[in-house]
Amino acid sequence: MKKFVLFCFICAAAFFFYYTNRTPEQTQIELPSLHSKNALLLNEKGEVLYEKNADDIIYPASLTKIMTAIVAIEMTTDLQKKTIVKPQTISKFTAQNASMAGFKAGDFVTIEDLLYGTLLASGADATGTLADAIADSEEAFVTLMNNKAHELGMNDTHFVNASGLHDPAHVSSVRDISKLFRYAIENPTFYQIMTSKSYITHVPNELTITSSLLTKIPGGEGTILGGKTGYTPEAGLCLASIIEKDGKRYIFVTTNANGQVWTPPFHIEDALTAYDAL
Repeated sequence: MKKFVLFCFICAAAFFFYYTNRTPEQTQIELPSLHSKNALLLNEKGEVLYEKNADDIIYPASLTKIMTAIVAIEMTTDLQKKTIVKPQTISKFTAQNASMAGFKAGDFVTIEDLLYGTLLASGADATGTLADAIADSEEAFVTLMNNKAHELGMNDTHFVNASGLHDPAHVSSVRDISKLFRYAIENPTFYQIMTSKSYITHVPNELTITSSLLTKIPGGEGTILGGKTGYTPEAGLCLASIIEKDGKRYIFVTTNANGQVWTPPFHIEDALTAYDAL
């Protein structure tokens, strides 16, 4: 009987200690209404602090380029390796009205140049050239992307291209994108590029590439460290972003915010709302 009472006492003490010593991060937070229809907020341990329709099948738009960049980084041993921008790459994406980094046909560029053009400027000219340089074709490169998605357990994801241009079969979920983003930011090269505000190439003329995210943050730098934006009419405004607050790191992934690239940045507003609530 005494052993049973002692056991109960120990269990009660452990229960009390656990619940009185939980950090605020271990409980979900409440957010005011978001513009985005899909959202997922995680702490640095990957614990969910907030979610909204996180498993819905969505179009990832240029959040796709997170995968494009990390696959390219892992598949190359020399970031200074040079390649050429093909005329057909420029004409292909110009015809589709895709966002471009500013490379021109005939430019000799490095893999590093293309990575900055992919993550900062969200350029399809960069992703197309990168795919050719790494795998000889976009189709072969997309196979590498889908293999990586399978490796990361991204079960809702299927890529059709390296740019994120709309295709009904090019799909994911914000939970899957968060798995990818958490993985990618652990790579020092990826993290350095993604958190840069600008980058200057020489291809052969000087080309300044600026972050499509950091240049749009109201109030200047410091709130959001970096991330990747995305937009197509079908995907809405999308964002995968990262912040360090009180020495701790969080990521927030959103898709399907109403608006267009020239309207107020509702996806960025949602990120700032989430981080203010932490």
